[in-house]
Amino acid sequence: MTYNISKLALIENIQRELSNTIHTIHNHPYIDALEKKQISKYKLEIFVCEQYKIIANDKRNFAFMISKTSNDMASELFTDCLNTEINALESLNIFAEAMNIDSRKMESYEPLSGCQAYTNYLTKLAVYGSDAEVFTALLIDLPVWGYNCGKMSSILQKNHGFEGNSCVFLDSFASPLPKEFIDKSNELIQSSVNSPYSENSIRTSARLILDYELLFWDTLYKHSIIDQ
Repeated sequence: MTYNISKLALIENIQRELSNTIHTIHNHPYIDALEKKQISKYKLEIFVCEQYKIIANDKRNFAFMISKTSNDMASELFTDCLNTEINALESLNIFAEAMNIDSRKMESYEPLSGCQAYTNYLTKLAVYGSDAEVFTALLIDLPVWGYNCGKMSSILQKNHGFEGNSCVFLDSFASPLPKEFIDKSNELIQSSVNSPYSENSIRTSARLILDYELLFWDTLYKHSIIDQ
């Protein structure tokens, strides 16, 4: 097997291999239930509070990754990720205010293990994984997460009376990843794939992060539909 692959070939190949999981997340019953008004505004609080806990942990994850890496490019990219989380927390507060959820409620909220598995796996990658594993996981998962955020924003504004500004949290993730972030992440990943073991670990990180993304939506759905 040759490892002199193009910058995009590996990521595109992984996306194809995981297309069934991606399709399942894109067409998740939680999104369908939200569109059909089967999820009350009260139950939507679960999404907001779970995201508050996830972002709080991901801020620490990326701060740790910055301190751990010796690669200048990786440090720059992790700093971008940290800033994204900081901005996401600010926009999540706008979302919460639109639903009359105060910071005390988000702080005291007891998180669901299935929703938090994603960020806890990212912690494992931060501590024990390589930079390439982390960036592969991000390049694979963030567009999938962003796709559902875009659908949620549209549904909430169309069917649930939310104003555009209140959905800025969702809209920010729905925006495509910056080309520079994608290109530099791919360059870093490419430089790290030099053996069957390194490629396998990268593929594993992508598969698991998507499995945990799906678990997030499964858990959210289970605890949010009206008849629960």
